[in-house]
Amino acid sequence: MKISVDGIQSIIPTTIVTPSGVVFDQTGDVYIADSATNSVVKITPDGIQTTIASGLANPKDLALDSSGNLYVANSGTNSVLKIAPDGTKTTFATGLNGPAGLAFDALGNLFVSSKGSNAIFKISPKGTKSTFVNAGLNAPGGIAFDATGNLLVADTGSNSILTVDRNGNVSAEVTRGLNAPADVSVDALGNLLVADTGSNSILKISPSGTITPITTGLIAPEFLAMAPGLHQLLNISTRAFVETGNHVLIGGFIVRGTPEADLGQTTVLVRAIGPSIDSSDVPDPLLNPVLELHDSSGAIIATNDNWMDTQKGQIQQTGLAPADKRESAIKATLPDGTYTALVRGANDTSGVALVEVYKLK
Repeated sequence: MKISVDGIQSIIPTTIVTPSGVVFDQTGDVYIADSATNSVVKITPDGIQTTIASGLANPKDLALDSSGNLYVANSGTNSVLKIAPDGTKTTFATGLNGPAGLAFDALGNLFVSSKGSNAIFKISPKGTKSTFVNAGLNAPGGIAFDATGNLLVADTGSNSILTVDRNGNVSAEVTRGLNAPADVSVDALGNLLVADTGSNSILKISPSGTITPITTGLIAPEFLAMAPGLHQLLNISTRAFVETGNHVLIGGFIVRGTPEADLGQTTVLVRAIGPSIDSSDVPDPLLNPVLELHDSSGAIIATNDNWMDTQKGQIQQTGLAPADKRESAIKATLPDGTYTALVRGANDTSGVALVEVYKLK
């Protein structure tokens, strides 16, 4: 089922018997796991359906990495499978107990919620598995990362949404008004979207905690995914080692207006992230990134060193404020065209940084 931002429901015709997981790629193709036929089906925006994987065992959630590989929580074998773009299927991780939710962080680590173990596991891009959280959970389901790198967990057994920071510390995000939440997502404005199985509805929870039903009358909704085009990341986060001089981190992106927005105008938030990735597996983070936004001619549109120095209120309202005050961000409304974000180190310093571009409207 497709649900608009206004809550209007529409049916997507498919041959799927029991949908159990869904994910969109950046071109608008949707991938759906079918636990009845033990397969994954791909549906293009034109409605063309293709079975891209079969012979699975009760597949649940799906996730895509930056290279287009599809990951499947194969709960029947307590494993995660990796399906390459050419259809090659391999086992990525084993020893999981009822894998339910999948989510990638900005560094390419895959996080897996395990209902059977009441735990969350972290799997590195090389396949190394470690326990991220093993306490404070009760039948964790869907998971998603927010803009600051915290992991959101639909904790079905406790009727709550939990937040897990980078160090694995668990805290309550939403504890009232939910009834067996099964999945959670977050938009670029910081709103949480929750598939609330017990109330047969999809709920929106604002950053202030206001709960609003987007749609009701569903039958035990268990998963959800944001379609591209609504507050999505315009380009996959780019990570690189920023050197001195002209050896900077460069991220290019294209802005194109939509019929729903003002014609030819798009508001974006560009971020340069460094200090907040210090606790990850990335060595030598850039401790004070400086951000420049250029147009197609190379002219500078805006610069920022520390995001709280300029546009503080506007950036906080997006729900995408960087986690560290030394990081940089620029909010801008841009005409259609190509743009470049440059990240360099303050005082000619070096280190690993991320550049990200989010479409706001």
